Amino acid sequence: MYRSVAVEQIRRYEDRRQAVVAVSWRAARAILWGLILVVALCALTIHSNLIYRRYITAASLPSGAVFFFFLTVVLNGIVRRINARWAMQKWELGIVFSMLFISAALPQASLGETLVTLAVAPQYYPRRGGIPYAEQLADAIPSWLLVQEREAVRTFYEGLPPGHSIPWGAWVVPMVGWTLFALALIAALGCLARILSHRWIEEERVTFPLMELPLEMMGAGSEGNRFWRNPLLWLGFAIPGTMIGIGQMHAYFPTVPEIGQIITWRIGEGWQTAPLNALRDFVFPVWMLVIGVSYLINGEVAASIWVFHLLYRAQLLIFALMGYNAAAPSGTVTFNPMDWIHHTEFGACVVLSIAMLMPVWADVVKAWRREPDAKVSRGAVLGFLAANGAMLLWAMLAGGHVVMMLLFLAVLYAIVLALGRMVASGGVYLVDNGYVPERLIQGLSGSLWPSNGSLWMLNAHNALVGRADMSFLYFALNDEKFRYEARLPQRVHLLGVVVSVLAALLGAYFFILWWSYQYGAVNFAAWPLSWNVPQHLQRLMAGMASRQPPSAEVWSATLLGAGIGLFLLNMNRRFTWWRLSPIGFVIASSENVSGQIWGGAFIGWLVSSLVKRYGGMPLYRKLRPFFLGLILGDVVVYCTIVLLESLIGVRGAGF
Repeated sequence: MYRSVAVEQIRRYEDRRQAVVAVSWRAARAILWGLILVVALCALTIHSNLIYRRYITAASLPSGAVFFFFLTVVLNGIVRRINARWAMQKWELGIVFSMLFISAALPQASLGETLVTLAVAPQYYPRRGGIPYAEQLADAIPSWLLVQEREAVRTFYEGLPPGHSIPWGAWVVPMVGWTLFALALIAALGCLARILSHRWIEEERVTFPLMELPLEMMGAGSEGNRFWRNPLLWLGFAIPGTMIGIGQMHAYFPTVPEIGQIITWRIGEGWQTAPLNALRDFVFPVWMLVIGVSYLINGEVAASIWVFHLLYRAQLLIFALMGYNAAAPSGTVTFNPMDWIHHTEFGACVVLSIAMLMPVWADVVKAWRREPDAKVSRGAVLGFLAANGAMLLWAMLAGGHVVMMLLFLAVLYAIVLALGRMVASGGVYLVDNGYVPERLIQGLSGSLWPSNGSLWMLNAHNALVGRADMSFLYFALNDEKFRYEARLPQRVHLLGVVVSVLAALLGAYFFILWWSYQYGAVNFAAWPLSWNVPQHLQRLMAGMASRQPPSAEVWSATLLGAGIGLFLLNMNRRFTWWRLSPIGFVIASSENVSGQIWGGAFIGWLVSSLVKRYGGMPLYRKLRPFFLGLILGDVVVYCTIVLLESLIGVRGAGF
């Protein structure tokens, strides 16, 4: 009897051990496959962007990541038919998607291209006989953040002569220096996402519409395996696919009708006289992908996107009637209505960010005190503090003022928190901000007190992450939702995320340097390499030559925006009849909302509202695969064309 019990215990132990080994092997396989795809996506992203000016990862739901995940799901289905034991399980597919999604934006405009350019642009610009910015700012820029070999700088921009090799060694020190700051910021934003995730996901029930498609693709959503068999999915898929395909055919054969990814009605094109010329860039954009996303989101949030954008247009017209026309040539007016609008949006941004942080503070305190009912990880809190401490230390070593770095981080967090909520609840595919930390800090505190080193540091970090359209926080928050819904093993997920981030950054450096030395970076149209950093340096020199005190205009606009934010927040919380989220106000003047988002958001909101009103939730759920198909078709067909372009070496048309 005792012997049989012992044998049974040994058998159970062996079964558990084999199960652990099987999980470990599957985890290693998933991370390895994810790593291969991350590097492949990095190569395609950089090549298509530098050579053909394509953007396949510069979005809140990176097309390239979804495309490679789509290929993985298709391949996994084929493997399952051959031998089910070889196929990936759902959680393995989830690890692969998280690795692709979290790292997709890093190589391009989000970080990689600008980070590389910061190490070399000051040594090269201004061109044509001018003194390089690095020499003019010798007392401000530390040498360990710049490539010191002149020939390595010149050939980066102009290309290597035949027979010469890439000077990798010249880049090691500056890239390590910049990467330390980048990793600290990524860690801080990742920890902030973990701190916010419990309240946003489980208590406030934020929708995270951008994660609905990948969850359905891996079979973890409400449709399960029926998702791929639904004819409405493929009907939706065919519409943007056909539009993009016709657009490409028109590029090669002009007799084919011209149509593309985005249909744009240029409403204000004929308005060339004042005051209507203030609206001459007013367009109605129709993007099938945006319609698909907007169908999935909360009606209040969807309405706020297009309503506040139309109110922004009304502001421009009112200012023009008052004599302050945004279309007037630069320098002809003393008051710029666009700057005023941007600053009011920032004021509302601060209020909304504080309002979102206040409920989380109690969770942070509980975590810090190790209380048993704490909903926030203490490790995330400590990680956030440590990462910010590392950035302050980095600023000191780089010759900047700690107070300046604190101001920069405070403004940046205020911006990305509000925009992060917009992405999480509104699924805004392309989110950007006209209010940036450098201009705001100098407007609110003046530029009289900082040293040249502090002004340069503020300028460089503004170039790197100031235009917070691709902040790591947006991806980390959505990935937290994906991990929660897909029930991914936490340790495997964390390892996959860390590996993918490092691989994306290292891959970006390698491919950017490889193609820049091969073709010459001055020949690339990608704005992070050819425009962003040089323009920032030019503005820095002008600012140093003319130091300014705090601006009453910036203060008054920011305070007015804060008042508007408080009003909108109070109305939304107190009155059920107020069907407008305040979050749309902070991106009302966004270039992406103006030129690509608001029209599709209006159509998606209108269709969703009508379906819910007259067909109820059963009809809404029945039509949902069609709108997911609009997203999938746009992503897959567009990325297929980009891949073919890189393989055959011919640039087509399209967005």
